[in-house]
Amino acid sequence: MLPLLGCHKIPQIVEFVYDSIVDEATAAEFYGRLLREAPNDLHREFIRHAMEDELDHLEKFSRLYCYLTGYMPQYVITPTIYPNYKEGILIALKGELEAGEFYRDVQLSTSDQFVRDTFYYAMVDELEHATQFNTLYNSL
Repeated sequence: MLPLLGCHKIPQIVEFVYDSIVDEATAAEFYGRLLREAPNDLHREFIRHAMEDELDHLEKFSRLYCYLTGYMPQYVITPTIYPNYKEGILIALKGELEAGEFYRDVQLSTSDQFVRDTFYYAMVDELEHATQFNTLYNSL
């Protein structure tokens, strides 16, 4: 029986989408700074890939927000603070895992196919990024 985790009403889904927009924009900005500090080609490749995916998710979540509300989202980010590159990679890894879990839970809490598909698409990418950041962290 769907949705698996119970059914959220549209206002709650809109809030989840908005939070995802802010998180994706924040991650993209953060990864842009990490990219400038990357020590080698593998680090640059993985971080650039994650950053580009976050920008793609931002666009998709913004489109979903507009679909649900009729308005484009307005948001402000707070840059992620990190003491050094290695800790930045660890923060990124943890953030990707948290995002993947959050996106899974949202996806399983609605029967709206556009919402489900958007969160599923992002969830899969976040888990890929977590694997890549884990690889980078363990190489330092």
